[in-house]
Amino acid sequence: MKKEWNVTDSTGAVHKVQCKLGGFGGNKVLVDNDSYKLKSSNWFIVVVDYQINLPGTVCNLVVIGNNIRLAVNGVFLDDGKPYEPVSNVPAWIWILVGISCLGGFFFAGILGMCIGVFCSIFAVKATLDKKTGVAVALLVISIVIQIAMMFGVMYLRSMI
Repeated sequence: MKKEWNVTDSTGAVHKVQCKLGGFGGNKVLVDNDSYKLKSSNWFIVVVDYQINLPGTVCNLVVIGNNIRLAVNGVFLDDGKPYEPVSNVPAWIWILVGISCLGGFFFAGILGMCIGVFCSIFAVKATLDKKTGVAVALLVISIVIQIAMMFGVMYLRSMI
């Protein structure tokens, strides 16, 4: 996945910022054709908050899952909302994300883990939007679905 922006700094110079996720080169950001590796701060889902300093302008590249956004001087370009650092996500949300992803794998295999990752992406986004109740509800619903899948598989196996 690739996304690209043109950012004008305080001197009037235009800089090309590109973000490339996946592929053989891994996750990286290119600023005026200079490449920098991006490292996720989470094991289960891609979570990146990378700061780009241009003359008189501060850009923050925020990647959650496959949602890529760029904030310039504290405002996101796509929707005009204020920039919120990913480090503001509480630690207990990350614990629930781990339980949802790993628990999903142990309860319902790969499909359960995929459900956990999918719900976790939206839960982290909701937490950054200050909707903690929605985040917790998503992760709890994820775990309930995974447990229901486990019992469904156990029931189908008992029928054989």
